[in-house]
Amino acid sequence: MRNSWARYALKRYTLLRKWRELAKVVAKACKEVLGRECINVYVVGGAAEDRLTVLSDIDIAIIVGDPELKNIETIVTIKRKSEELGIPTEAPIDIKILTKDEFKELTEKGIYRKAVKIL
Repeated sequence: MRNSWARYALKRYTLLRKWRELAKVVAKACKEVLGRECINVYVVGGAAEDRLTVLSDIDIAIIVGDPELKNIETIVTIKRKSEELGIPTEAPIDIKILTKDEFKELTEKGIYRKAVKIL
C-alpha cells in the first residue's frame, strides 16, 4: 500500500507543479463557456503563494459579471470543458466563481493573500 501512495503522491505533485499551464486551460475553457462574462481568471491560495504540498489543490478564482453564473452548473461546465481541452480528470483543481466585488473583498481581507492573474 505504501508504494501505491508514493506513486499517487508523485503523480499528484507532478500535476500541481504544472499549475500555470493547467490554469491557462481553465481560463480558455471559461472564455469558451462564458464568453464575455468571463472577466478575469486568477490562481489564489497555495499555488499563488508558492506553498504547494502533495495535499494541495489549485484554487482558481473566476471573476464573472453576472452573479447568476455563481452556481455549481457553471463550475461543472467549465471543469468539463477544461477536460475536453486536455486537463486530466484527476487534476486537483478547485474552481470558485466570484463577482469583482467579492474578489476585491476577499483580497482586501487577506483571505487571498496573493493572486496570479491568468486572464
